[in-house]
Amino acid sequence: MKTLLLVRHAKTAPAGPDQTDHARALEDSGVTDAGKLAHYLRKKDLVPEQMLVSSANRTQSTAQILLAAFDGQDIDVVVSDELYLADVSFLEQVVINASDEISTLMIVGHNPGLSELAYQYDQHVQGLHPAQMLRVEFDVKHWANVKRKHVVKTRLV
Repeated sequence: MKTLLLVRHAKTAPAGPDQTDHARALEDSGVTDAGKLAHYLRKKDLVPEQMLVSSANRTQSTAQILLAAFDGQDIDVVVSDELYLADVSFLEQVVINASDEISTLMIVGHNPGLSELAYQYDQHVQGLHPAQMLRVEFDVKHWANVKRKHVVKTRLV
């Protein structure tokens, strides 16, 4: 069994003067919403072995809030420039190339790619909102075999 946690970054403030999209920060409401998601993860004991995070400020901030819920558990956090605004094809490759030693993988990223990937696994998901997560459980032993037909259960949080 493999579990994929797709997390869209929390609500972001508009870019300020001379600020790049990559540098945008979370709004106060985004910090609050990410904290609620962190609380949910702790309550459900959903701890990823690996967290893949876009290099954007907003995704890293969201990830840091989520990491606080795991109380110092050993999680391999990988920050990647390639995940910044990654499209669905790239995200699919990230998932199928994950190490089989990982049972639970979390990706903290951006729309539209993340929502498109979520839709592939659950066609009821019409898009991930800020600080929203789709939990997908697959009946497979290898990430390379992850496909919609192997989805056992999904939950939108």
